[in-house]
Amino acid sequence: MVRLRLHDPSVAPELVSFLRRCQCEVHHLGPTMVGVGVGHPVDPEAAARRLQDGRCYCCGEQIELVLFRLGSPRCHDCRETAATIPAKANETWTRMEVESYLKIWRLRNPGAHVELVA
Repeated sequence: MVRLRLHDPSVAPELVSFLRRCQCEVHHLGPTMVGVGVGHPVDPEAAARRLQDGRCYCCGEQIELVLFRLGSPRCHDCRETAATIPAKANETWTRMEVESYLKIWRLRNPGAHVELVA
């Protein structure tokens, strides 16, 4: 789950409604803070597109050339922390999806300021 900070609490209902239409799970954490999660696992097709660009499916960083040539879907750091990969991958994908939705929402609401906190 990621947190979003709203500079104007009056935009919260519109933002929450938009994110729910995007099939996000939204929780009010205060008048100017909402928590957002996605209710689905990592999209395998999106992960495959990322891998075609030589990016780690967990963190999004460049996979070292030697590992990439061997067919590894993860960078060196993510390979070493194998026990935490599923949670880390889901956090990364949640953040990416929410950032994408926010870009669209900001285009539709140019005067509203919302920042991704964590």
